[in-house]
Amino acid sequence: MKFISPSWDSIFEQSLELAQKIRYDQKKLGKPQFQVIVGVSRGGLVLARLLSDLLEIENVVITKSEYYSGMGKKNKKPKITQKIQKDISGKNVLLVDDVADTGESLIEIKKHIQSKRPKYLAVATLYLKPWSKRIPDYFVSKTEAWIIFPWELFESYKLLKTRGGLRLVERSKMPMWAIERLKRYESV
Repeated sequence: MKFISPSWDSIFEQSLELAQKIRYDQKKLGKPQFQVIVGVSRGGLVLARLLSDLLEIENVVITKSEYYSGMGKKNKKPKITQKIQKDISGKNVLLVDDVADTGESLIEIKKHIQSKRPKYLAVATLYLKPWSKRIPDYFVSKTEAWIIFPWELFESYKLLKTRGGLRLVERSKMPMWAIERLKRYESV
């Protein structure tokens, strides 16, 4: 399995690029201004917060879909485990997640959001996998690699260690400073 592990600085730069793409479409192509951001828990929460700030959208709501049961292991079908509680009918909604991997979760969440009758709905992610069944309206990078985001270092460390021991952890492209600190954290 191939890995990438973007830094916090890289995530911020990609978030700026994503926000610029959205603003360009709004200003140059006349796309609607978003009124609500729906962040997908857990992976999309950091990006939802960053885009909230960068796009000046204070209205952020959360939904959650569970599909993966481990690194590269998924359930048969994604399941929405936290539904949107806020009224978003008639609003322009931006659905935000960290990656469009299979696209299955985005498809399910998009159906759930559409049942709430938004006026307009678009999807934004940082990464897109080439095999995704749902291409986001906005994304920054394509990759076939398993992405270890900075907000999930400990989770990834534990999964990698369980699957292949410390050798797999060290081959994972996870920053060495993080590996060393997580080893110390785990020993306490």
